[in-house]
Amino acid sequence: MFNRGVIFAFLLFLGHASADDLIDFPSDNSFLPKSWIAAPIQANVEPLNEELKADAERIVRKAIAKYPIRLREEFLNGVSIVGSLRFYDVGYGGTYMSNGKRIVLVYRAKFDDRGFEQRFHHEFSSILLKQNEPLFEKSRWTSSNPDGFTYRATGVIEEKNGDRSEATRVLAEEQKKTGGSGSGLLRLNGDLMKQGFLTLYNRVSIEQDFNETAAHLFTNPTIWKYCAEFPRIDQKVDVLVDFYRELDPEMDRLYFRNLTKPDPVKPTP
Repeated sequence: MFNRGVIFAFLLFLGHASADDLIDFPSDNSFLPKSWIAAPIQANVEPLNEELKADAERIVRKAIAKYPIRLREEFLNGVSIVGSLRFYDVGYGGTYMSNGKRIVLVYRAKFDDRGFEQRFHHEFSSILLKQNEPLFEKSRWTSSNPDGFTYRATGVIEEKNGDRSEATRVLAEEQKKTGGSGSGLLRLNGDLMKQGFLTLYNRVSIEQDFNETAAHLFTNPTIWKYCAEFPRIDQKVDVLVDFYRELDPEMDRLYFRNLTKPDPVKPTP
């Protein structure tokens, strides 16, 4: 009988080879929708430095390989990696185009591998959620939150409030307050986990809560410790795994536990 872990590692190995044609490195903002380039969004992009491209591509290839082939063939048309990205004069780490099924990510030399990979899973989970919203059990998800809690943005998929999304407002507030990138919003917080949220950013909307939980489900072995310690987190992970399992039956808890084992597969030289 074949060992499931061995088969799983072999499938991940194959995935590394098949992700190449999905990744590109735009030199300007012409790949973005015209409505994003115009006011008030005024998208601004800087290309990624040549010497950083190999590392960025390696990490994204690893991330893409974690999904069943059928899933990424149906829901992912490309990943564009840039050096910086600004909307509304606010710095972003990434975004997605739901209709085009494309992801845009920012990579910098100081980024650690896991943090950058998490940005991919964050954005791809939005595409999957928007394309398959009926499969998401909203009531089970929100029942994990404290009584009386409301997200800053309504709905499952976060929509604009006025000329911009609530996530953009939160990010702009944090950048203005700290003078940094806003990455502090993504810092894991044990007190928040008691309430069912991994980070401050999870409290913005159902979509952002879903995104950040997915980012850790695909990359962070400690997520299972959080599940054991915090029942509200465990319930959200249950809902999230059930969503992915509806997309592909292989994506059960064991699948995700295998993903977060140390070095489940070595990248090809």
